[in-house]
This record gives sequence, C-alpha cells and structure tokens, in this order.
Amino acid sequence: MDTICQTPVQSIPDDVWKIICETVYKYDYLKMDDRAKRLVEKNTQITPFEGGVFIAVGNRFDLYVVPERQGKWNIRREVNKYLAEMAQKYDVAVVKINKRNDRSLRLAKFFGFEEVGHEKHRTVLEKKLWVI
Repeated sequence: MDTICQTPVQSIPDDVWKIICETVYKYDYLKMDDRAKRLVEKNTQITPFEGGVFIAVGNRFDLYVVPERQGKWNIRREVNKYLAEMAQKYDVAVVKINKRNDRSLRLAKFFGFEEVGHEKHRTVLEKKLWVI
C-alpha cells in the first residue's frame, strides 16, 4: 500500500470536514483541527462526489457522507464508480471500520467487502477488484 499519494492538493468542503471531525471524535475520541485538515488534504487522495467524499491512501479508503445531502444522489452508483476507478490501479480495496460503527460495517458488507481481520478497535474488510 502507498504511504502518501503524490497528487495535487484538493480541499475538503467544510460540511464534509465537519462530518469527518464528528466521526473521528465519536469513534476515536480525537479532536481534529485546521492543521489536521491540511495534513489530510496534502497526504491523501480526495475524491469528492455530490453526497460527500472518498479519502484514500493507496488501496485503503474511507467514505464520508453528509447527512443533509442524503437522498439527492445514488450511493450505489457512486461507490461502484469509485471502486471501478480503484480497480484500474489495485487488485484489492481495503476499509478499516470501527467495530462500534454498525452502519458502516453493514454498508461495506452490502458492497461485497469481506471481513479479513482486526486491528486494534477496527474491523478490516477487503473486496477483490477486477477490470471489466
């Protein structure tokens, strides 16, 4: 897995950053500040979409959705599109989800991710990718 993406810096919209901060605090008890935002923007691949953002380092990614934007876009289409793009570079996509985040675990499994292990308080899931 890549350690740092060498891509142009792309900013995270403020409403998405708020969701990221709330999620990180809820599950990891960490407070995020503007410095953390700049580090994320500089050291990850950010792929925005109408409902939120995908944030990746190599083949490991996170999905953050803004609740106020739900229903205005198709999650199935956006995730499948993102995974198709990821398949151009990688054989496997990886997500690491806090064990208490039942909603995200269900969503990952819905999209075909399978549990492969645990790291600290996170469940590690993988999905084999292929190019059609």
